[in-house]
Amino acid sequence: MTEQLVQNYKYRRDIMVVLLMVTVFGGIIFSVINLYRGLWLLASIELGYGLFSLGLLKYIKTTVHFQRWVNIYIVPFFIIMVYGLSLPQSSESIFVWILTIPVISYLLVGRKLGFFYSTIFIVCGIISYHWRFISLEQQFSLNVAISANVILSALLMMAFAHVYEKTREQNEARLLSLAGTDPLTGLANRMKLNEGFQQLSALATRHNAPLTLVLFDLDLFKTINDVHGHSVGDDALRHVANFLQTSTRKTDLLARFGGEEFALLMVATDLEEGYGQIEALRKRLMITPFSTAKCDIQITLSAGLSTYGCDGKSLNQLIAKADKRLYHAKENGRNQVIAHDPDTNQ
Repeated sequence: MTEQLVQNYKYRRDIMVVLLMVTVFGGIIFSVINLYRGLWLLASIELGYGLFSLGLLKYIKTTVHFQRWVNIYIVPFFIIMVYGLSLPQSSESIFVWILTIPVISYLLVGRKLGFFYSTIFIVCGIISYHWRFISLEQQFSLNVAISANVILSALLMMAFAHVYEKTREQNEARLLSLAGTDPLTGLANRMKLNEGFQQLSALATRHNAPLTLVLFDLDLFKTINDVHGHSVGDDALRHVANFLQTSTRKTDLLARFGGEEFALLMVATDLEEGYGQIEALRKRLMITPFSTAKCDIQITLSAGLSTYGCDGKSLNQLIAKADKRLYHAKENGRNQVIAHDPDTNQ
């Protein structure tokens, strides 16, 4: 599950818990009131739905099928409301629920399904209201005024709910994007790498396709900081990040791993193909110096590769294997790419 889905479900789960609690108490209270009024069927339905909500209240906090249970809850809830609206014995005040349904729909199921549910309920509610309370015997202008008030207030509430949910989703996506971005280079960070690996490894498994991880480390980067200063060091990191980004495919996931280290997930690429591409990239970086106001600085990198399946199934396993090979590249003189363990050649 992606980080955004986790956030969405937590937000909606909290709302659902509150709504279920209100439904339990509301179902009991209204069932008693309607029993007293002689509306036996409606009272029985409300009591049964209140008990159903009580049972769902315990389950909804932990279920992995949250969205499914939301729909199971919300559809009969709307049907009961429409049934109550259509009863001749129901009071005119019950129509205030027309205004609350869009808010409930958008908060629980999002914009698309919320719009669908809200539209159906509002149409049914307005039809029921006109059938119950609009009489041809009344003055025409009064009927028009009543209809306009009911329709416009319902549509306005739906519009507010739609705009709110759209803005909330955009703000959440923006915050998650910022949380997954390295502020210095603009690349994905470790959190985004973890999330991307879950998605890409699932695709690799489903389609039986290779997936290769590359760990890069800039050679003697500390020297750049010591000689030229940390500001130049930061510019050098941005230079390398831009070089790597323009030298790799958009389908691959490039991330800053930490310090002067970068990570790359290469989609549909086996170990040998990955080695060839990264070796070519290493050679191009050697002849792409980083220019400062005072001089050009040659930057080289070392890299270690690992492949999904052969070297492990988890990201941590792949990182450990790639890091071991990166260490050998450093020990053997730097500025080289290693895709196999030197002692086993595999």
